[in-house]
Amino acid sequence: MENYECLEVDNVDKVAVVKFVDPKVMDPSRIEQMGTELLSILEDEGNEDVVVNFENVSFFSSAAINKLIVLEKHVRARGGEIRLSNLKPEVRDLFSYTHLDELFQIQIDQATAIESLTE
Repeated sequence: MENYECLEVDNVDKVAVVKFVDPKVMDPSRIEQMGTELLSILEDEGNEDVVVNFENVSFFSSAAINKLIVLEKHVRARGGEIRLSNLKPEVRDLFSYTHLDELFQIQIDQATAIESLTE
């Protein structure tokens, strides 16, 4: 398993589970690094499906959302699916306002997100 600077990655039931290290994902250089790391998960970990767990995140910038959209396209192109979980209300609102809750399936917690991928 790779060492990531901006992410923590675990494999659970053949699903890559990603958590963010930074509680506020807003620094442009960190977001660029995060984007690179998100895409490398697909290569390094060899998983098709990804759960992005937001339990540590209190702020997520629009630039960071763009990196998630890119990840989603790459995951889908490989035949996989992506789920988001554990969003705090302020982060969940961001996805609602931008209508990205229509692109991403958002689950209440990590276990539910994994279960929805392995059904």
